[in-house]
Amino acid sequence: MQHYTAKINRAAFSHCSMNLLTKTIAVLALGFFMLLPFPSFAQENTDNKTLIIYYSRTGKSSLISKTLQKELNAQILEIKDLEDRSGGLGYAGAGFDAFFDRHTTIEPAKADLAPYSNIIIVSPIWNWKLSTPIHTFIECNRFDGKKLVLFTNGNNDIRKYEQYDDNSPFIKRFFRDYIRGKSKSSRDYVTASGGDYLGHCHVETLEASDDQIINGTLKQIDKVKNAFSIKTAKAEKQGF
Repeated sequence: MQHYTAKINRAAFSHCSMNLLTKTIAVLALGFFMLLPFPSFAQENTDNKTLIIYYSRTGKSSLISKTLQKELNAQILEIKDLEDRSGGLGYAGAGFDAFFDRHTTIEPAKADLAPYSNIIIVSPIWNWKLSTPIHTFIECNRFDGKKLVLFTNGNNDIRKYEQYDDNSPFIKRFFRDYIRGKSKSSRDYVTASGGDYLGHCHVETLEASDDQIINGTLKQIDKVKNAFSIKTAKAEKQGF
């Protein structure tokens, strides 16, 4: 009887030892996997590290921004111009202010950009430049250490004059160089505020429906994602 009891005790002890060993191995394995680096999916989803800053006079920049927001899971900030830009008079004033690099009163004038590493600035083009409200916002804020993409829209194909070389008629070369100069000044303005300019996207909106604007934006999504995966800013050779 005592021998039988001893065998039971040894079996019970062996069973407890096995359970303890199994639990110990499980805890050690869990600890090991917790120490492994967690995979990053930043290139596929920019998450909330991306902020879209936009101004919209007619609603087109707003539509582009909300399309980008949905696709990139980004945060969004609307810049409001306290100057009345509605109607034909507002359109004329927009072109005038852009031509003379004037500023305007906006809300908000400043924003907390610290939580974001990627910035997308969405703006209509006024006189081949960024709109005055966006121009003002850049003037009032710093973009140090931020990767930045410009996303514009307008009634013209902004690269249509790039096809002309130096042997082309004077007027073609004039507009080519004029637009290149405006593009460079916009990029320089961004980099002067500390931003790393990574690229530029554009959607032509002349007589375009909302669906066409959305589709035009979606075609640029991969370009935006690829730009933010680049660690060193590379300015485009071509202009707007």
